[in-house]
Amino acid sequence: MEKTAENASAVFSQYVAFLRALYLLHQRNHWETKGYADHLLFQRLYEGTQEMADEAAEKAIGIFGTLGNQKTVSKIAEKYYNASDPVAGSLKAEQEFQKLAKTTYDSLEASKKLTLGLDDMIMAHASKSELHTYLLQQAK
Repeated sequence: MEKTAENASAVFSQYVAFLRALYLLHQRNHWETKGYADHLLFQRLYEGTQEMADEAAEKAIGIFGTLGNQKTVSKIAEKYYNASDPVAGSLKAEQEFQKLAKTTYDSLEASKKLTLGLDDMIMAHASKSELHTYLLQQAK
């Protein structure tokens, strides 16, 4: 059982790291984009994602006692950075987050670490990410 709890903690740590990376990616795109509409779009995305990342970090500490290894944040953000097409980079990252949210949810459920509040939070994050995905698709 302890191994399952450690795995759930590691999976949730990756979830938090990905949210922090999304925030950094969207904020970087906000500063580097040339069009005013995209500038405002990325501001909306990074502000929303910052709230999601903070909420997930607080849950991680509350449930697992730690944020886990967060050294991958900048590597994740760099993976999706696309200087020539920031919308495409952010869109790809949001789509990957959708997959990660599902994997995280399933892993936490299997390990019996999925509280009602954690369930609600992941669902709300997935919903917000779907909105972000839609907005980015419209900007293409």
